[in-house]
Amino acid sequence: MAVPPAPRSSYRPYLLMFILNLAIVAGILYLLRRETPRPVIVTQPSPRSAVTTDALPASQITVIVGGAVNQPGTLTLGNNARLADALQGAGGVRSDADLSRFDLTRALKQGETINIPARPSNSPVANNLVSNTPDVPNLTPAHVSPVNLNTASLEQLVSLPGIGPALAQRILDHRAANGPFKSIESLKDVRGIGDAVLDGLKQLVTVE
Repeated sequence: MAVPPAPRSSYRPYLLMFILNLAIVAGILYLLRRETPRPVIVTQPSPRSAVTTDALPASQITVIVGGAVNQPGTLTLGNNARLADALQGAGGVRSDADLSRFDLTRALKQGETINIPARPSNSPVANNLVSNTPDVPNLTPAHVSPVNLNTASLEQLVSLPGIGPALAQRILDHRAANGPFKSIESLKDVRGIGDAVLDGLKQLVTVE
């Protein structure tokens, strides 16, 4: 006699358990195969490699000029400026200024204070760096011997009318680079000296 088939409902619990086990195994395999996340590493720049604006070279400097100058105050100059440039920017020095202890070619520093002392009224003139102001007469042949362009110092050149410290330095630089001046007219080869300046110098300078 044939055995009747079991009803389908009796297999459902086994089928559900099988599906549940399969899902668990699949989940475990997924977790095992998933890549472990890499930690995020944040690096800070080295303090030594950081460049601040304070370390960058400045194109200008500020100095304070006071004392026996015509226009004392704060000046803004190029970072390669020298003492002669500062005095020129301050309108030149007064007739009683004492420059005997100063090097006019000295390079200036940021924030530097320059104080030009004045000589006592009974002291002889110790320098010739005097600007062309109404109370300071221009030099003439009757006052001083002609200045030799090939041996003159910076102070001697600045004493000439129309020649400031910066222009006097350019004359010295031109002489050092090109040799002695051949004639007074060759001064026009120096940048900043034109016919008007040269005409005022012809009676005051010589070439030897």
